[in-house]
Amino acid sequence: MSNNLDSLIKELSEKFGAKCILRENTVFAEVGREKYLGAARYLKENGFTRLLTISAVDWIEKGVFEVYFIAHRLKDSLYVKVSTSLDREKPVIESLGEIWENSLMHERECWEMFGIVFEWNNMLKPLLLEEWSGPPPFRKDFDSRKYVREVYGV
Repeated sequence: MSNNLDSLIKELSEKFGAKCILRENTVFAEVGREKYLGAARYLKENGFTRLLTISAVDWIEKGVFEVYFIAHRLKDSLYVKVSTSLDREKPVIESLGEIWENSLMHERECWEMFGIVFEWNNMLKPLLLEEWSGPPPFRKDFDSRKYVREVYGV
């Protein structure tokens, strides 16, 4: 496995400019926004057929969202987390729907909870917050207590 792992890290670094860290059976790869889709496509073509999740972290003090996906390759039980940064003021990134169909629901949740737009994902409509009129609730600048006071007078 070590040889495959070294090769994978080398490819991610050379082809996508990834900064990689290895911890046990997981590669953490940080790429530029413009390389995110290509890295996903590369992983799928190299046996990472299972997409586990797509999510985000709000780094409000840095003014960015970290968007990431985690893919799994069954044959050697290897995981790769690929992350990229998006400007909080205009968080837009390509959808991974053409690569992994199940990505569409994960992206839908990120859109709803963080306000991140996934280009070409036609499923971006409320999933959990159907009658919600407030800002995306997982953003760190969302004040839930203030929202409840203003909306419900409580």
